[in-house]
Amino acid sequence: MLATMMELKIKHCTKLMVFVVILAVLWYFHSKASEFGTVLVESESREELKKGFLFTSNSNVKLQSDAYRQTIFSRVGSRGLRWVQDSDSYSSSQGELLQTGSEWNSTVLDDSDDSDADCSDVHKVAMADRCSFVNTTDDCQIDEGFLDYTYFVYCDFSSELLPLGIVILVLWWLFLFVGLAVTADDFFCPALAVISDTLRLSHNVAGVTFLAFGNGAPDIFSAIAAIGNAKDGDAGLAIGALFGAGVFVTTVVAGFIAIICPFDAMQRPFLRDVIFYIAALFWTFYILWDKTITKIEAIGFILLYVFYVLVVVIGRYIYTRQRTNTSLPGIAEVPPESERPQSADNPVTDGERQPLLSNPDVISLTAVKDETPLQEFLHSINPIDAGWSGFSLFKKVYEIFKAPIMFLLIITVPVVNYEDDKHHWNRHLYCIQCILGPMFSMAATKVGFITLGGSFPVWGLTLILSVMLAALVFFTSKNEVQPKYHAGFAYLGFVVAVIWIYSIANEIVNILQTFGVVFNISNAILGLTLLAWGNSIGDFIADTVMARQGFPRMGISACFGGPLFNLLLGIGIPFTIATVKQGDYHIQITLEEVVLAGFLALSLISSLIIIPLSRFRMSRGWGIYLVILYVVFLVVAILTETKVIHANIDTTA
Repeated sequence: MLATMMELKIKHCTKLMVFVVILAVLWYFHSKASEFGTVLVESESREELKKGFLFTSNSNVKLQSDAYRQTIFSRVGSRGLRWVQDSDSYSSSQGELLQTGSEWNSTVLDDSDDSDADCSDVHKVAMADRCSFVNTTDDCQIDEGFLDYTYFVYCDFSSELLPLGIVILVLWWLFLFVGLAVTADDFFCPALAVISDTLRLSHNVAGVTFLAFGNGAPDIFSAIAAIGNAKDGDAGLAIGALFGAGVFVTTVVAGFIAIICPFDAMQRPFLRDVIFYIAALFWTFYILWDKTITKIEAIGFILLYVFYVLVVVIGRYIYTRQRTNTSLPGIAEVPPESERPQSADNPVTDGERQPLLSNPDVISLTAVKDETPLQEFLHSINPIDAGWSGFSLFKKVYEIFKAPIMFLLIITVPVVNYEDDKHHWNRHLYCIQCILGPMFSMAATKVGFITLGGSFPVWGLTLILSVMLAALVFFTSKNEVQPKYHAGFAYLGFVVAVIWIYSIANEIVNILQTFGVVFNISNAILGLTLLAWGNSIGDFIADTVMARQGFPRMGISACFGGPLFNLLLGIGIPFTIATVKQGDYHIQITLEEVVLAGFLALSLISSLIIIPLSRFRMSRGWGIYLVILYVVFLVVAILTETKVIHANIDTTA
């Protein structure tokens, strides 16, 4: 009884915490809105705001860059500030910044002063002027995302409180990484599993397509966000993350698997994945060295992945036929699934085809018998896992830490889980998700703010359609059993989860770019360390756990197949999008990226030589060598970043 009361208290405290966080966010934006006062501009002249004039109650605001003028323009529109209809109340001469009220103050702006400086030059400016520098420098403005973290650090905190702002950003960054992992593992992967089942895909095809996409979703969407936010062709954050994660997984993770549990690798899958990975790496490096990627080259990465899928599927078919032909009927006996070797050719236990961080118990909302519909609904939206009393202190802290994002995911993303009672069906929760899921998608993609016919917003139409869908679901279903169309919610959950992942990835990338500005660190180093470690730590934990449980082949398969998938689609998808939008994409290359590519190639080629010479024995000696190789790589990368190691490389795009 005491434990039950304690769990109820925790639930109420968690809900109160979520409510307080929402209030805090609203208060923050309300306080920031006063910075611009009441904006008074004739409605049909809003485009002139981009040219340099704005009515504001703050005479200290200076709009010296097109990017910042656009930032203020978007903030004005999103915060509901009103526009004056009387065109006689202001002067419209280009370049004037006018103050509202009884007194009018004008400041002449020179559009030719648009700042072309790098945002990292903020360290060359006096502390008192850094906020103004951040506001007026194009390179400091965000292209995607919702929060301007560079502004947050330099304008919302004094020089004495700057460390506090950085600490808050670090905690927020960790929170977003947790949210990214939870979204991918507990909402995105289950949707992919149901979709592959409804499409009647074989385990083999589903493994190298949908489930592989589920495993690599954080890396791929982080790359899309990083390349979308790249300025002047500096895609170092995306390249650094993809290469850095590849080096980490193929050395540290693979090395620890071999150290924990030495084993004999499956020959054909190992050679296939390593050879494909080396080919993809050299193609990527060629494009980097050429400093230009065309639309055909970007699409070529996706086509190479399709070719890889065909090789896996056809190879599996040929392998199965050979085993069937060599087996004598009535004599040879096929071993059960639990005794079959864990390899890339086993569709049941293939590590490439298993969600590495998947944990169905995390979102298992199995209904308790004799619960009323209201009790079942309240139980289903509880962001804290069941079994609170048995959790360790660290687990309890983690549950509370992720509770806000978990609650938001639960009320917006439908989940279909065949392992749960009623396949995770909850009538009232699904009706709410039918409304909140599409509305969140409209807000996150900013499509909802587009007006139809110049007057009716898209979010209004979405709200009407969502309410109609929710009503249809409510009146055509029952609480006791899931409806026949229940599996269709997996497609809605897939779309909303993708938008969640992309939105979170955008914020993570923006925070990392702010860290780069504050600590004066290059994007390549940030990618190969913080972003790569954050996206790969789950692989490290999951794969080493599988090795301890006696399934090292499953883990080693994911060490090479997973990064290969991430590299092909992490380069192919975002650069295809970029080249479709703007034509050939010009890329900057740095010495750090050359070091990254070199050590990744060294890791793969040395494994391709050593393992066959060792008769495909993954020994502890090989594992120790890989870990040492990664330590050497980090040392060389740091020495390169600090200019101790330097070389003349044409970095211009």
